[in-house]
Amino acid sequence: MEQNTKQLIELLMQGVQDEMNSAYNYIALAGRHGKTELKQAFLQYASEELKHAQKLMRMLQQLGAVVEDVPVVLDEMDDLYLYLIEYMAREESAVFYYEALSQLMPEPEVQQLCREMRGEEQMHLNGMKALLQQVKEQG
Repeated sequence: MEQNTKQLIELLMQGVQDEMNSAYNYIALAGRHGKTELKQAFLQYASEELKHAQKLMRMLQQLGAVVEDVPVVLDEMDDLYLYLIEYMAREESAVFYYEALSQLMPEPEVQQLCREMRGEEQMHLNGMKALLQQVKEQG
């Protein structure tokens, strides 16, 4: 297998793991916070993160990669305010990750996928900022 393809597979596998971790953590947040509006927002974010993981998985399959178990790490933070701040940082990191990946990869389909996912992660970041503001106002 060509070195560029191996690197791309490694990057995409890391992306799958990051997206899966985010999805599971959003689901956990939805379960811990009973307010319907927050619960719905977190479940929506989880759904979108799972869609990102699916897109990356499809690309990995196109490259002939075998995707094994994806380790998932659940965060254990009780303070919703601090949790949202941390997740904003993660979403900002994801925006940067997909932007950088779109510029590093020569394949047009990878570039397009990364640009799409970057835009979706930017929407998540903006949504997190709005949720954080709501939590501050209610708290």
